[in-house]
Amino acid sequence: MNILYQRIYNQFSIIAPSNLTQQLESIQIDKEYITNIIVIVGTHECKKKTHHLRINDQMLLKIEKDSTKPPITDLSFYYLDIHEQKLKLNNDLNICTIQEDDSKWHYQNGNLDFTYDLSKVFGYQSNHKTALILCYKTDPMQDPWSDLILIQKNQVSPEGFYKLPQSIQNNYLAYSLANTYHSVKYQYEITDSYPQNNDKPEVAMFCFPNGISLYRNNQFPKYNHYILTSETGERTYCTALIFCEQNLQGFHEMAIVLSSHYCYSEQSLELLKNLYQIYIAKNVLPLERYICNIVDEIVLPQDPTETYIYNGSKQIFFYQSNCFPLCSNQAFQCLFAMLNKKNIVLLYFALLYEKKIQLISSKPVISSLVIEALLTLLYPFEFTHILISSLPEDLEQYLEAPLPYLIGINKKQAEKYPDAIQVFLDSNNIKQSQPIDVPEDIFDKFVLKLKEFDKYYNPQLIDTIGDAFPMPREDDIEMIDQYQVREVFLRFNIFLLNDYKKYIDKQNFKEKLFIKSKQRIKNFLEPFMETRLFNFFIQERMQLSQNDSQLEYFDDCLKNPKGDHFTLPVQIFKDYLQPNDEGFKKEKHFQYCTFPLKLNDQFFSKPRLEFLKHENPFSVHLFPKTQIDILRFELSHIYKQWFRCLVYKIEEGIIELMDLVKYSIHLLKEMKQNNLYIDSDIFKNAMIACAHYKMNDLALQFIQQMRELGYQKQIQIYQYYFQTQQNNKKQKNIKKNTQQTGNLSSGSLSNRQAEYKFYLDAKCPRCGRRYVIEDILASFVKDHLECKSNGTLGCNNTFDAQLYFNDEVHYLKKPSKVEKSNKVNNMFYFYLIGLPYKFIKNQSDDDIVYSSKKIPIYIDYGDFYTDENDDCNVNYIQKVVHEVFGMFLERMKDIISKQELPKGKHQRRVSDLSD
Repeated sequence: MNILYQRIYNQFSIIAPSNLTQQLESIQIDKEYITNIIVIVGTHECKKKTHHLRINDQMLLKIEKDSTKPPITDLSFYYLDIHEQKLKLNNDLNICTIQEDDSKWHYQNGNLDFTYDLSKVFGYQSNHKTALILCYKTDPMQDPWSDLILIQKNQVSPEGFYKLPQSIQNNYLAYSLANTYHSVKYQYEITDSYPQNNDKPEVAMFCFPNGISLYRNNQFPKYNHYILTSETGERTYCTALIFCEQNLQGFHEMAIVLSSHYCYSEQSLELLKNLYQIYIAKNVLPLERYICNIVDEIVLPQDPTETYIYNGSKQIFFYQSNCFPLCSNQAFQCLFAMLNKKNIVLLYFALLYEKKIQLISSKPVISSLVIEALLTLLYPFEFTHILISSLPEDLEQYLEAPLPYLIGINKKQAEKYPDAIQVFLDSNNIKQSQPIDVPEDIFDKFVLKLKEFDKYYNPQLIDTIGDAFPMPREDDIEMIDQYQVREVFLRFNIFLLNDYKKYIDKQNFKEKLFIKSKQRIKNFLEPFMETRLFNFFIQERMQLSQNDSQLEYFDDCLKNPKGDHFTLPVQIFKDYLQPNDEGFKKEKHFQYCTFPLKLNDQFFSKPRLEFLKHENPFSVHLFPKTQIDILRFELSHIYKQWFRCLVYKIEEGIIELMDLVKYSIHLLKEMKQNNLYIDSDIFKNAMIACAHYKMNDLALQFIQQMRELGYQKQIQIYQYYFQTQQNNKKQKNIKKNTQQTGNLSSGSLSNRQAEYKFYLDAKCPRCGRRYVIEDILASFVKDHLECKSNGTLGCNNTFDAQLYFNDEVHYLKKPSKVEKSNKVNNMFYFYLIGLPYKFIKNQSDDDIVYSSKKIPIYIDYGDFYTDENDDCNVNYIQKVVHEVFGMFLERMKDIISKQELPKGKHQRRVSDLSD
């Protein structure tokens, strides 16, 4: 038996400027930046020059700015060797001029004659073998400085300033960056992707939230992580490697991105770095082979005991857990490096209380990593409100939302929208515009539990976070163990929820008794239990998540609250497949001048693994390539539209449709049997329909169907159910005045037949050739019918079939182009595949009339053919139509054969209507 695998990655994307001749934005640049620093020593001078940067009572720094000289990019004190009364200076260092007593100048214009030692300014002894000198660097690859300040040892750096590592008598110098290189911003676009079936423009938007930058110098590659959230609550984790390519104006940014529904951000970054290294080197295989190897052959481990290894420039490990959510260690390292333990606990309680939270940083990747860590710490709770890793300027209206949110923004946006909890990550500072009322005893005990993690607080890491290939550090950074941190937070959540299951009685949660059992934390629990975070957890446990493995594991943790809860079983290691080298000779090498904006389809290889049919059921297949894929997509859209119309009519409240809601679960199973694409919209509307009639058992059946298809847990799908139930409590009166179809008399039925008739006209308006229903279905491959043939017939005209209803003409669109408000088109398609449609209009089954006059024709469908089957004949598309719609066509033939055109006002031949 073949093993069915599930891909980890949905897509690989290439993002680049859409047009280098069109500027998205011209940035106001700093015209001047720091180019020279003069050290002024002597008590007299320091008293007179207080407007300069004072270091101590005997020394100040005079800062000079210019736009024509090389900018300063580093500053530090060095002990320089003295040899034969000259200073020994490294090639990359420049010595700062020293002015003494307003008359003596030392080391002016780079003079290295030893004349002054700064040791005596700081009270140090001089040994005449070395001299303490202030030196600076001018590195064109680094960002120039615009300002320099002095801060105390325990003082937080102001926003936008970065502390230098060297201390000066318990003080530190801090610099801010100039805007010299951000001269122009460009619009972005996804130039290509693999596979080409689900391009999401938001992948590019959140990769470059402020547009693509143009630099005057090349930049080192950097990375970004960000999370996309769909309308159904499904999260897509994106990792981007951003690097520069040269053009006539300078160096513009571009990015390669991996997207996944699984949180493997560290692994994704290593894969992209490996791909980048392949791009800049010679290789026997093209980039396309490595890309399809990553997307098609890096699969989700089948079992928690399995670890798969990708062997690139370094080994990359993939594993999974059914017990708790996965997260990158990198995210926790960033969280504890940027915030101290008190601010982390304060931020966590703000999240529990569902406050509006803004994470402000000069680097979008820092906000993204902090969000990733916070979402993991919430386990077993889930954040279901607005979640944006890095907010583009075009979406700033989200900051005015009255609902809770967790959004990463920049300093400029923070100044415009201050009405939120503002967390300044770069400076370890939290502004509370909304109070976070945490009981002091709970807060202090929680902070104490995190004391052992103080050693990981290291704001200096801000300089390296985001660097894809960071420079080696002199000091070793101790890596945090994320599971030790998560254990502290999990035990707190266990403390909150201990014995909660005792207070669940069928479909009710006894809130008052639960609070009464926890009098010690009553002041915290009462507001917390009003949040959606808490209520959603309880609702999941009561109704819709009885089989959820992660929540069941949390229930097991409650039985042993002080145990070690984050353990993985002994692992079995397996290797992923290496890139397919079939068809390439080892003597041939591929080398690239620039990263290709378009991938070569000929270089891709077919997947060597067999995948689940519904591995990614919530993705919309916008670009199916083969005829059978196109027709299945259109057929599935008819079902999707049926669910939409069902909810639309239920919400009108005119007619009771409980029987159709019960029937809807059978339609879902029918879609599975026919291997149709199941859209998230179907489950959304099914949940709403179930909630209207309080069909909890049926809702559970739909959830079970989601799991059987391998769907991931969809928070917002559940939320539609609960939200609809709440809305229905306010609107209990449903109209029951409309009679149902089954209760109508035969007399009224015949009257309605005389009043409502449908005539299908599938005749070419130019040459008069008539087409049968199979031809209409075949036209779904393209947007219109085409009048073509093998012989002399056919005028090459393109047209739409027409439906006549009460003397009105309605053009027949293919299902994916039909809106739910288009009753005529929807009714035709519902009737075509046998879906009950009494909620559209109280029509009987024989209300759609087809002309009995059919002219046999021969159509050449050869130009529609795109499959790789060379043995295909010109009638292949007709075979595809019968394969997809076969069971419905047999039913239609039986109906049409028994049908006669009625006489009366609406008796017209279709051929006459178009003359």
